[in-house]
Amino acid sequence: MRSVYLLLLFLSFSLCARAQDGTEVEHIVWDKAPIKLTLPVGKERRIDFPVPIKLEAPSVVVNASKPIQIREDGSVYWTATRAFKPERIKAITFTGYSYFLDVEAKKGAPSHPLVVVDDRVPVDEEDKQAEIMRHLAYDYDDVDLARFAAQNVYAPMRLIKPLPGVTRVQVPEREYPLYRGEDLTLEPLAQWRSPTIPTRYVTAVRVTSNSLRESVFDPRLLRGDWLSAAAQHPVIHPAGSEGDTTTWYLVSAHPFEETCP
Repeated sequence: MRSVYLLLLFLSFSLCARAQDGTEVEHIVWDKAPIKLTLPVGKERRIDFPVPIKLEAPSVVVNASKPIQIREDGSVYWTATRAFKPERIKAITFTGYSYFLDVEAKKGAPSHPLVVVDDRVPVDEEDKQAEIMRHLAYDYDDVDLARFAAQNVYAPMRLIKPLPGVTRVQVPEREYPLYRGEDLTLEPLAQWRSPTIPTRYVTAVRVTSNSLRESVFDPRLLRGDWLSAAAQHPVIHPAGSEGDTTTWYLVSAHPFEETCP
């Protein structure tokens, strides 16, 4: 049994190197054994896959993490908000390859980048995939973007239908006076940018009632230069009751903070 353990340990080896800026970078070779990944609580860690991927993760991991950001080049930016025990996660590529990761989060764990090396993916294929992602003709409309944002806010990660090329971008976390005539608190939750030409941004905004009466969503009362707007629930119930909070999805030609009045 000990010899088998040592063999598995040898097969799942990883290599540490340093980037040009001196940052430590860990390289791990995919050999069908699950990749062990430890996230530091409260600090972001980057995982680089050789091709674009999407993640399938259990709710216990999703709920213990900030929204996981996945770039179109295969890089994943992941921040755990609290510690959790090892959980099996599947990374599915758009070329048919898959990876298993055993992910856990601990305080004080290393935060250096992890690069997954896969001999099945030749360098020319990596370049080809990157070129495809750059030049693929995207045709996402406002409905596609609003639906994508809604799934990211409400749906389990396994049910989220990815939109290739759509990336998450930062948005200021504060209240905005975006709505006229109603006592509502509006706070952006997350923002995504599409690769369409012209570029589109969609922002998920949490809306909370401070009123003792119902409020009906009317996009004509929005302040700002929005291309379209959709509501998760058209009616916001009085403060303190069930349904006093919902989410709106605002699509714009420019980043959220530039579109607000």
